[in-house]
Amino acid sequence: MHLSRAVSAVALVSLFGIGCGEPLPGAEGKATPQVAPELLSQSSALSTAIYNGYPVTVSGGLGSVQTFYLVNPAPAQKLSFTLRGGTGDADVYVKRYAEPTFTDYDCVSDAVGNTENCVYTTGVEDDQPYYVVVYGYEAYSNVTLLAYYSHPLALATTVTPNINQLSRTVYEVDVPAGKKRLQVTATQSSGQSGAFKFYVRQGSAPAVPSAVDCTADSTTLPAVCSIINPVAGKAYVMVEGVGNVTSFNLRVDALTK
Repeated sequence: MHLSRAVSAVALVSLFGIGCGEPLPGAEGKATPQVAPELLSQSSALSTAIYNGYPVTVSGGLGSVQTFYLVNPAPAQKLSFTLRGGTGDADVYVKRYAEPTFTDYDCVSDAVGNTENCVYTTGVEDDQPYYVVVYGYEAYSNVTLLAYYSHPLALATTVTPNINQLSRTVYEVDVPAGKKRLQVTATQSSGQSGAFKFYVRQGSAPAVPSAVDCTADSTTLPAVCSIINPVAGKAYVMVEGVGNVTSFNLRVDALTK
C-alpha cells in the first residue's frame, strides 16, 4: 500500500494547457524520486524515439529511468502520453523541448499502478520535440507507452481523413449513456485511392494490435465496425494508412437499436 502517494495522478496545468488526472482532496502525492544525476544523464543520452500512434512496451526495475522522445509530425488539437497495463508501478514525466527531470517538467502522472495520462490541449504545432521519462516507482513489466495526437469528432458528423502510408490519426468521440450500438463507418469518397484500416476502442486510444475493441479495413466498402452496448464516455477511432490514401469518409454514430 502506498501511504504517501495520491490515489490518482497529480496534475500540472501550465500556459501550454497541460493536464493529468486531478488528485483527490487532501492527497499529497508521492515524494520526489531520488535518482543519482549520472543515471538521469545516461538515460537522456540513450533516449529512444517513439512515433505517433505506435505503442511501445516498457519494463524496468525499482528506481529505473528510461527516456523517450517524440517529434510531433503534424499540428493537432490534442497530444496525449499514456501508460497502460502490465504489472508493477511506473510513473511518467513529460516536457516539451527538453528532457524532464523530477523537479522540472510540464506534466507528471504518478497514480498507483500503470494508468498514467499527460495531455497537451493547446499549442501542439509542427515538429516540436516532446520528451518522456518513465520512472519505476516499483519494478514494472510489459507496460504500454503510447503517444498520439487526436482531434474531436462529433457523432453523426462525416470527416474526410487524408493519411499517408503507415501514418496514424486518432479521433475522439463522446458516447452518451443508454445507447445500444456504437457504429463506425468508412465509405468511399470521390477520387479515393489507397488502402487503410481503422481501429476502435472505448476508454483509451487503440494500442494496435493488442488493445483494440474492433477493427475494419478498406478491402470492402463501406467498412463497418460496431460495439454493442457501448459504455458512456470517450471512444477512440484510430485510422492507419496502409497505402497513401487521398481521402475517404469516416462517420461515428451512437444508435438506440
